[in-house]
Amino acid sequence: MRAARYLIPFLVSSVLFVGLTLVLVRQGIHGNAGTLTYPLDDAYIHMAVGRNLALHGVWGITPHEFAGASSSPGWTLLLAALIRLTGVHLITPLIVNVAAGFALLLAASFMLAWALPTATIPFLAIAVSALVVVVPMPGLATIGMEHMLHSVAVVCLAAVGSWIVSRRLDEKIPVAAGAALAFGAMVCGALRYESCFVIAVTAALLLVRRRVGLAILMSFGAAVSPAVYGMYSYSHSGIPLPFSVVMKTSEQGLSPNALLSSSVSPIVLVLTVAFLLRLARRGALPEAEREPFWSFGQAFLAIALGTTIIQAELGPLGWLLRYESYLYAMGTAAFLLLLGEELAWHRATGRPILAGGSRWAGAALLVLLLPVAMDLFHRMHHGWSEVAISIHDRYVEHLPQALFVEETMPHGVVVAHDIGFLAYYADDLRILDPLGLGSLKPVQLKLRHGSLSLGFIDGWAKQEDAQLAIWHSDFPGMPQLKDWTLVEAWCFPSNLVFQNHVESFYAPDAKSAESLRESLAKFTEVPPEIVRYRYPADGTVPPEPQRGAVAECPVPASEAGVAKGH
Repeated sequence: MRAARYLIPFLVSSVLFVGLTLVLVRQGIHGNAGTLTYPLDDAYIHMAVGRNLALHGVWGITPHEFAGASSSPGWTLLLAALIRLTGVHLITPLIVNVAAGFALLLAASFMLAWALPTATIPFLAIAVSALVVVVPMPGLATIGMEHMLHSVAVVCLAAVGSWIVSRRLDEKIPVAAGAALAFGAMVCGALRYESCFVIAVTAALLLVRRRVGLAILMSFGAAVSPAVYGMYSYSHSGIPLPFSVVMKTSEQGLSPNALLSSSVSPIVLVLTVAFLLRLARRGALPEAEREPFWSFGQAFLAIALGTTIIQAELGPLGWLLRYESYLYAMGTAAFLLLLGEELAWHRATGRPILAGGSRWAGAALLVLLLPVAMDLFHRMHHGWSEVAISIHDRYVEHLPQALFVEETMPHGVVVAHDIGFLAYYADDLRILDPLGLGSLKPVQLKLRHGSLSLGFIDGWAKQEDAQLAIWHSDFPGMPQLKDWTLVEAWCFPSNLVFQNHVESFYAPDAKSAESLRESLAKFTEVPPEIVRYRYPADGTVPPEPQRGAVAECPVPASEAGVAKGH
């Protein structure tokens, strides 16, 4: 294979990827007063854990205690290694994601060029560039988390698995292919726990093709990382899973309606239609003229479709499109492979891909795909706009409170729901996380009682001598702190992802409240969008704006009184 067949598509798609990513990053920095900001608090959790592991040997959001706050042990280890080598830099996750994006485009370019030897270079360049906009990769890179790297690992694993599945049953599989399969499964398992879905589907296909040994080898490879992390976590906390997996897991039954209305329904519909059209075309041929059923593209499609259905039913979706990003990478590649194989068959035989009744069935199915095209356009648009909005939301909501705490009590004890910015910017802070992502006690209570009642927080905070609580006072079901003094509340009008709009600052007693009031009065690094309510001048309870992506912050009582007087 000539190098130009995959290098030119790679270069074309890379220019598109880098150009769009730079525009998005520049837009975010310009809108945030020159500050690089990631659109989710979770990115800062990963960076804090990686830093503490690299510099203090502690797997936790603070250097003071173990906390299984990272749901991606492999990503945390990678960040820790880079911090150990290069130091702590806010831009590190972005650089790693851009590099992972290059790797995804190179892997896709090579795979398509190899699997479609008769495809033209322009077709390959357009096909690989489609990944950039459909995933969409610029937004995924700027999230600053493990999802881009996970997409690379999954696509490579599916490619190796598809190659093995497409071999004749009497063909011996090289040792290198088996090793690549096991290693790919190990990397996928280290990056995301839902990798078990793609591994299970690939293993099932290997069993169908009587590759029992390889299916077992891949399964063992996939289990290595979760097992090693589980033993490490259990030795420090008595819990073998990441805290986020324990606290966020909910019972979810199987539902066809949920599948068809989910964010991955376009993949399911497109791949299902592609599969049916191929079956129709193949079934219309005499048996002697039919190509082997398990082609490389067919196997890749089966892995992508099966994984997508399982993830839609059992796994997480949404949150700036990141959870399903690897499914869109696999699904797009699968569709392009199948399309390329069908075009190659047409050129080789001179026959139409669909004929007779199959042609009318195909036309009907293609008409049904028009709404899917609209869904894909909607995804591409929101994959850009929602990330851009969320970058500014995090700058307004989370950064000021982290800078305030780092300035006034860098070695203190704080109760907080949003822990990422606090942990990253105030690197010696002790954080009590009532939601259990960064603290052990709530996880233990949930495992012991089956659910978590937030009434334990007052006693826990007093026991740990907490000096401040930063509270989501307008979040549904969030109890008020009983014995604490409300000092100030900040209302921010935009919060696309979380849709709550008030953060309240509480002190544990009246004496601490006066000190906190003075510190907040001196703190001026607050974006102009934030409306500040100071107590008791502005009443006795925090405001309660309507939940939604955008809300109107009511005018503080003190300012309303002044305006009325004028």
